[in-house]
Amino acid sequence: MDEDCNIERVTSKRGVRMRLLTTLAFIDIAMICAGLTFVAWMYLGQANNPRLVTFLCLVLPIYYLTAIRQQAYRPASVIRASRSTRRACLSFLTAVLIVISITFIIKSSDNLSRGISIGGTLASCLLLSLGRYLFAHHAFSALNGSPESEVVLVDNFAPPQGCTAFKIDVEALNIRPDINDPVMLDRIGSLIHEADRVIVACHPERRSEWSLALKGAGVNVEVLMPELDAIGAISTTRYYDVATTLIATGPLNAVDSIIKRLFDLAVAIPAIIILSPLMIVVALLIRLDSPGNVLFTQMRIGKGNRMFRMFKFRSMRTDLLDHNASKLTTRNDARVTRIGKFIRKTSIDELPQLLNVLRGDMSIVGPRPHATGALAGDALYWEVTSHYWSRHAVKPGLTGLAQVRGFRGNTETGDDLVNRLQADLAYLESWTIWRDVMLVFQTFRVLTHRNAF
Repeated sequence: MDEDCNIERVTSKRGVRMRLLTTLAFIDIAMICAGLTFVAWMYLGQANNPRLVTFLCLVLPIYYLTAIRQQAYRPASVIRASRSTRRACLSFLTAVLIVISITFIIKSSDNLSRGISIGGTLASCLLLSLGRYLFAHHAFSALNGSPESEVVLVDNFAPPQGCTAFKIDVEALNIRPDINDPVMLDRIGSLIHEADRVIVACHPERRSEWSLALKGAGVNVEVLMPELDAIGAISTTRYYDVATTLIATGPLNAVDSIIKRLFDLAVAIPAIIILSPLMIVVALLIRLDSPGNVLFTQMRIGKGNRMFRMFKFRSMRTDLLDHNASKLTTRNDARVTRIGKFIRKTSIDELPQLLNVLRGDMSIVGPRPHATGALAGDALYWEVTSHYWSRHAVKPGLTGLAQVRGFRGNTETGDDLVNRLQADLAYLESWTIWRDVMLVFQTFRVLTHRNAF
């Protein structure tokens, strides 16, 4: 894997998109306020007027809600001047009509000046159009003509003619879609994790392998299928005029990802502050109980199949630590220390993972991260089912649906793993922030469990 450090990688556009959209939101405010203020000054001889403030306070929130729904802040729309302008103006006119309708229904329309309402609406639309038009050209340049970072995985198959996207020759890098090799999947995940869209150019016989290997990528993944044009397939996407089919997608869109990250920070930061006295006491007890480090670190499989270093309080003797998790912990296991038995039983050993949440490696809620050597019976996890890798489409969590349902402890059979996997995939398919909140509260009921030892 060391040779991958020198490989050129695709540049993420997520930060640029976020800055552009934030700037555009402020530009929209400025243009709307400027138009209404100018008309108020022309109509009343003063800009500071209660009617104007009332109108703005009503219109702006509705405008933003409507604009988001109309996809006026979608990056693909923002870089196209005509589309951006049309959607913004339509959203603003809709907001104005809603405000006028509401004030008419509640019979408070006298509080709004018709001159300001009509004239300000026209002036704001003109300024909004001008701002959006100029900004679209700036955004187009800043994003190099495309709102997404695209990667084409070239596997002995010619990419579309004229394709200028970032290309990775997988054969030259000795990369193959082997779902029985977590190190290989970690390499693939590390090379594409900054991408928003991944296109696979491979021969038909390799498509199923790439599909299984990229199910947990956490981004949109498509496979080039030029033969679909011959049968006139209706539900396909296109890449440089070549038909593709979508084989994987991230379960969270950009807005959901931001909401989930804010929730993680809102829980993790107070939790670390509140629980810090407990963690200090536990750390001291671990040092007094047995020699060695307080923390135990282990490589686990994270989002996009990429490895990360997970933290736990050490609960075993230093000379008997299992860094690959290849040996199941049993009841009255001789490797577990005296304090280790207590912190494992009460899940206190997991508290340092709040630091992983702060670092962005983990979430508060998500599928639990597994070690590469973990076994279900005598089989490695991915040998039990080829769908195992799909669970890595989101960040792993401190707790999850599987844990709340009682699926924790050792995986002594393949069914134990399948039960957890089904719960993890159900979580991915029906994610909402409210479900995360509920799972956090439900976790308190299962902090201690008969299978925790």
